[in-house]
Amino acid sequence: MPIKFDRKNGSLAEIHIDLGGKNTFDITGMNELIKIFEGNIEKEIELKAILIKSSNPDYFATGPEIREIAGLDRDGARYYVTVLNVMCRHIAESPVPVICSVKGAVSGIGLDIVSSCDFRLAEKKSVFADLSSKYGILSPSNSALRLAFLIGVQKAKEIVLTSKNYTAEELYKFNYLTAVFGADDFDGGTAKFFKDFIALSTDSLRLKKRFFIDLWKNYLKNNQVSSDEIFSELLKEGKDWKKSVSDFHGHSL
Repeated sequence: MPIKFDRKNGSLAEIHIDLGGKNTFDITGMNELIKIFEGNIEKEIELKAILIKSSNPDYFATGPEIREIAGLDRDGARYYVTVLNVMCRHIAESPVPVICSVKGAVSGIGLDIVSSCDFRLAEKKSVFADLSSKYGILSPSNSALRLAFLIGVQKAKEIVLTSKNYTAEELYKFNYLTAVFGADDFDGGTAKFFKDFIALSTDSLRLKKRFFIDLWKNYLKNNQVSSDEIFSELLKEGKDWKKSVSDFHGHSL
């Protein structure tokens, strides 16, 4: 399986992303991650924390491929957005804390996954980007709203509107990342952060996580955005997108 669920012990579990290439997500990859949460994590009453990591040291997660998006019609775009938002909701609303351990490049769906986690750990050499503006489309999920919730509107604007590459240290200053480690202490620092959850109370963790889930839901309720409809319209009518998309076949968001 390209995405593997590994129950480390009675309290901790890991999800390994191994999609090959640039760890580029598509509909199949997103549905696979959804099934892991539905079939394992949400039924494990003793679980205290989950770690999402990549088997590829150069790419945490990217995607989708431009060719895949270019072929979508309006209904296909709606379905794509629905699956992406369901996947992000499972991560954000997991009953226990979700930690991501990031090495390498993060963009597209990778940025959605990282933003949906409760704690974000990264190696200093990691690079993050929202490339949607570069390719003439709107990020097709609630990622912009999630960024605004996490780091404030002004910093979220900077990331989403510029399509710039940001280092882990820059995003740590934005208060987006929980911790940044050098290459020599990354594995040890991540392992310690993850294992510290073993000593915590399962009931307390789950009750407190519920508070933050409700906080996020309330934020969504009071900040409605029509990102799915806008994304569909851009695919259907966007002149810039139709003009430029053929130049980027082989690229991924």
